[in-house]
This record gives sequence, C-alpha cells and structure tokens, in this order.
Amino acid sequence: MMPNPSLDLEDRLAIQDLLFRYARAADTRDVAAFAGCFRPGRVHITGPGFEVRDAQQNIDTLASMFEWTMHKVHNHEYTVRDAQAQGYCYCVATHVKREQGRRVKIDWHIRYEDELVRADGAWRFVRRHLDVGLIETLPLD
Repeated sequence: MMPNPSLDLEDRLAIQDLLFRYARAADTRDVAAFAGCFRPGRVHITGPGFEVRDAQQNIDTLASMFEWTMHKVHNHEYTVRDAQAQGYCYCVATHVKREQGRRVKIDWHIRYEDELVRADGAWRFVRRHLDVGLIETLPLD
C-alpha cells in the first residue's frame, strides 16, 4: 500500500496507535480504555443489525457473547483534513464461545469505515462502521 501523502508521520502513527488501543481495550474488556478511543461521551459503532452508543454496553455485550476475543488489525488508510480524518482499516476478529457445551471459534473478517477527529492533540473515533465481509466458524474440540 502506498503511503497516503496527506498524512504526516505523526498522524499516521497516532491513528495506528488508536486502532491498536481500540482492539486491546475490546479484548481486555477495559471499558475506560474503550471509551477513551472515542470523543468523550460519544461512542458510536454500527454494524450488521446493531448500533452501540455506550462503551459499557459494548464491553458487556462482548463479555456476555464470547469468553475470549482477539482483534488483529491489518491494512489501514486514512485521509486527514485539518482536525478530521476518514478512512478504513481491516481486522480479523477472533471470537471464542461455547455452543452446546463445545468451544467454537468464530472469525469475523471486518472492514471498519471510520470517521475521526483530533482534539487536545489526540485522534479519537467519531464513528465506526463494521462491514463484515466473511464469517468463519470452526469447532475447537
């Protein structure tokens, strides 16, 4: 992937760090860290059949549905205009849960469509939309 000429290195690394912090916060079920990835009090995530506007709700839902997750962030490209950015990143989100007493691994192949804002020197999500392109399910036993 060619580097986006509209991003300076500092912005590129700060946005990449935001992507990684979001994934870690989701996987460790850290509500405060998850909320810190968004504008204060303004979590907004949409996806196939859902909309989330609260960090606690998002983490509680993950914890109730899955016993373990690992979000692996891949390609990403963002365009910055002043203190706003738009772009995407790819992610394979591995989820483990129990179905009928057996552990099952469910991999979601996601393309996040993002809107970001830079405030107080830090990039934060304004909105994330999950486009789930493929779901793979495998028994672990």
